Amino acid sequence: MRAVNRRREWPDQARMTRFFAAPAAFGLLLLLARPAVAPAAPADVDVGPYLPRCGRAAETRVPIPSWDGERLAGLRQLMARVPPGGAGLVYVELGPQEDDVAVEEAGKAYSATVRFAGPGADAGVIKLSALDQAQPEDGAYHFVGFFDVRLEPGPNGAIALARHDTFDVVSTGRYCLGAGDATAPPTPAASPPAAQSGSLPECRRTNESRVPIATWKPKLTRKGDLRTAPPTGNGRIVFITVDPAKDDCSADPDKLYSFSLPEDPGAPDSGGLAVNLRGNRATAGSGCRLDGFFMNEPVFGMHQGRIETYFGAIARDRVLASGHYCLAR
Repeated sequence: MRAVNRRREWPDQARMTRFFAAPAAFGLLLLLARPAVAPAAPADVDVGPYLPRCGRAAETRVPIPSWDGERLAGLRQLMARVPPGGAGLVYVELGPQEDDVAVEEAGKAYSATVRFAGPGADAGVIKLSALDQAQPEDGAYHFVGFFDVRLEPGPNGAIALARHDTFDVVSTGRYCLGAGDATAPPTPAASPPAAQSGSLPECRRTNESRVPIATWKPKLTRKGDLRTAPPTGNGRIVFITVDPAKDDCSADPDKLYSFSLPEDPGAPDSGGLAVNLRGNRATAGSGCRLDGFFMNEPVFGMHQGRIETYFGAIARDRVLASGHYCLAR
């Protein structure tokens, strides 16, 4: 059976546009940020990569291509532009059916084989490796993120995809998502002002090249529901402070918290939003507070009729050490 990409369809929202480009050279991953804009309703949840588009003229950043997993021939075309023996960086959205996936290892070294049974260039095998183990959802696996792509030696060599850490990609400033090749040699981003007292500086009002981090401090209703939706985007860093209702912080430190944003009365088909957070817990008074930097990641499937999104804790030192973040005004 052919492996297909099974994207989530969002209520009252057109399918998200993906940008396709030439493969990027392998090396240090840096990026310039796009403006931070928080969604106003659950239907605006963003599951795309948090990267800026490449400019049309005088672009010095190296484009990162995007492959939607529909046709293996499309990935082969991207690979044709990678130098022999080299690797290209690709943003992948692959959603093969369970029957097309053979899990080879589990745990810290997770790998799987995905078979494409299409004709000609659409037939073949992908060997995928990642540190985080994917779980099937609604009969399909979902492999989404930044991967190195290589062709294994041999006349019928499989295509190998090795997952990159998303934060390592989005926390820097030299790559973009778009078409074509860089029109000028990549140059290191200018050194930003040093952070003071272990905190991030505010973003400049103009000519800011760093990645802006939005702050989200939602207020809960008496029922414990959210009143506002968080900023989203795969790999987006958000500073979040929220006080879970009736939580004494004595549970598992890796506990998953889930908050619901009810359906918007003005958009009756939205279904509402479930926001999941893990980590950055601290005792606050007689209760427990989630407070710190979190990275947004896509979630596939729905829970009790609600769209889901997930935020995992990112260490403050890691954000500060990147030197490419600032706090949005």
